Amino acid sequence: MASLLLKQVGFHYQDGFSLQDIDLLISEKSFLALIGPNGSGKTTLLHLMSGLLQPERGQISLENQPLRTFTRRELARRIAVISSLQYFEFPFPVTDVVAMGRYPYLGRLQKLTDRDGQIVEEALHSTEIWHLKDRPISQLSSGERQRVLLARAVAQRPSILMLDEPNTHLDIHHQIAIFRLLQNLNEEHSMTVVVVLHDLTAASAFCQTVALLSEGKLIQTGTPKEVITTETIRSVYKADILVQPSPLGGFPQISYRG
Repeated sequence: MASLLLKQVGFHYQDGFSLQDIDLLISEKSFLALIGPNGSGKTTLLHLMSGLLQPERGQISLENQPLRTFTRRELARRIAVISSLQYFEFPFPVTDVVAMGRYPYLGRLQKLTDRDGQIVEEALHSTEIWHLKDRPISQLSSGERQRVLLARAVAQRPSILMLDEPNTHLDIHHQIAIFRLLQNLNEEHSMTVVVVLHDLTAASAFCQTVALLSEGKLIQTGTPKEVITTETIRSVYKADILVQPSPLGGFPQISYRG
């Protein structure tokens, strides 16, 4: 059964940009990267798939049911979204931030149950941030904050996890750590993962499937080796690059002149 199915989905902004006739199947337990040049519609498509935006044409289905028929609470129990722009001005303890993932399951004014507390603890352990549980999130590094947001999403117990550029502002060590954590959530916890990425090599190394967008159109969907080729990437990105197999795994790797 498909987690998400998009049929002839269209959407436009008043500035003239539009997504056009998007057909996309995202299967259960898959790991999909949305790639494409700046302004190609990746984040807009992610917002449509998460229900933050409503398509003007076509239909998006979740679990064989139109996405628009789900309430916000019902969607939050199925889809967790981590935006590229999330700030915490107040020094919330990490445990309190992670516990926010349980809110879709609570009634009005209802407090966390012992079971909710257990789920929060499990999320802290699975994302390897138990040692940070009492720290204010405002005092953490970018990599640590990203793990906290992932822990909050894990506590939400979704079937689908969506992320917008999760490796932004992270050094190489933390980028690799985040992607390996996403792989673990996908493989060990059976989460469907959809991630917007600019890093084509990371998309190749960690994702099962790649969907390439350009100027609001879905150009190609397939495995990284099928989509990330010298000819295709040169054509879409208008860049003088060379795609070669990585010596550390054989996945497509981008090279360019200095």
